[in-house]
Amino acid sequence: MKKTRLFFLAVGIVLSLTSFSQSVTPATLNATGGTNFFTFYRFEWSFGEMLAIETMSSANIVVTNGVLQPGTHNPATINNTGTWDKDEIRILPNPTRNMLEIDFFSKQKGKVVMNFYDAAGKFMASRQFDYFGTGRIEKWNVEKFPSGTYFLDIQLQPTGTSVAKKGAYKVVKIQ
Repeated sequence: MKKTRLFFLAVGIVLSLTSFSQSVTPATLNATGGTNFFTFYRFEWSFGEMLAIETMSSANIVVTNGVLQPGTHNPATINNTGTWDKDEIRILPNPTRNMLEIDFFSKQKGKVVMNFYDAAGKFMASRQFDYFGTGRIEKWNVEKFPSGTYFLDIQLQPTGTSVAKKGAYKVVKIQ
């Protein structure tokens, strides 16, 4: 058993030294990978990627180590009307049992604030994040809330000269 493991370790070392694939650091070797588009999602994958996941960001770039960038492709055009266009946000599935997905397609950058209210207008929860105008998928677990009708208020506080945006969306939670 030990000899077999040592053999495969030696073969792995030799292959990594003689491979012509992408090498990011001595500890990471991407043998293959690719990108695929399905409706409004973009999927990227690679083999040989490290398993550590860490995201670093600045005003102009987001880098994720360990998992390639999740997100959408073809973000919408810039809209300065003050409200979200129908092609800038998708909320699904609706109705939902537990996990709500909010897909952002806007090209405008800024801080996104999402507030969740029940049908009577009672505040239930909030989330916020910096949005870089490149598409983003946010998942929100609403399993802890009872069945009923809710409203998701989404606002964009822009960076730069863009106009602030807001919109409210009806969400139905079922058991």
